[in-house]
Amino acid sequence: MIQDNLFNYKRFVFLKWALLLTLVSTFAYLIDQPAIHANGGTWLGYTLGTVGALLILWLMWFGVRKRQYNNQSGNLRGWVSAHIYLGLSLAVVATLHAGFQIGWNIHSLAYILTLTTIGTGVWGLGFYLRYPAEMSNVLNRQSPEQIVTQIESLDREALKLVKNANEMVGRMVSLSLKQGIFQTRANQRSGKVKNCDTDKAVQFLQTEITKADNLSPIYMNQVQRLRALKQLRRYYHMRYWLELWLAVHVPCSFGLLAALIAHVLSVFIYW
Repeated sequence: MIQDNLFNYKRFVFLKWALLLTLVSTFAYLIDQPAIHANGGTWLGYTLGTVGALLILWLMWFGVRKRQYNNQSGNLRGWVSAHIYLGLSLAVVATLHAGFQIGWNIHSLAYILTLTTIGTGVWGLGFYLRYPAEMSNVLNRQSPEQIVTQIESLDREALKLVKNANEMVGRMVSLSLKQGIFQTRANQRSGKVKNCDTDKAVQFLQTEITKADNLSPIYMNQVQRLRALKQLRRYYHMRYWLELWLAVHVPCSFGLLAALIAHVLSVFIYW
């Protein structure tokens, strides 16, 4: 038996609803014969506009619903599935509502923000399908704070171990202990740190360990430190992109809501 996921939830129930909405809207648009040309001011335009506005409000409610963990109004997986499919169908409804008419006005702004919000939603979907599970796996059931605590403990141990080491080993380890998770925001964006001092210390100790057996403890210490750093780097790299997506998608959503309100008010006041 195939387990429900975001896409096949209850045998693709929301995909079916989205396809039905798309087909009905398209069919109505094709058979409609407006006096001048298709636009939001015809009976069909008002109908599709109302459907689109209700969809926008419902889709934005998802942002509230997903944080209400004690809410019993439906399965959260089902809400996400509906959000995906009905959100995509909104692109068709909004386009047909506008009648493919674009201009320099509040109405077109609402339409453009609708498509932008949908586009950023699709962009973020790719992140959310992959990153949350991977973020949990890369930390190996630990929190970032716990791994930072491990690094601090390793650093204290390293300071004790290098007391009897030669000057070169002491210098390499000293530089390693100053190495943070990332040096710049660009490092976090790429998830990589060039010229990592901890990595250099590991490479150096790997060659020196053949010359002095007493370097084994400090070598293992630095290997563990590098492993912990790589865990945190991968985690914060993924977190960076999730936060960047939210920093784009959420403002677009609220901008769309404001434009939608202005669009509706202007229609009732001036039309």
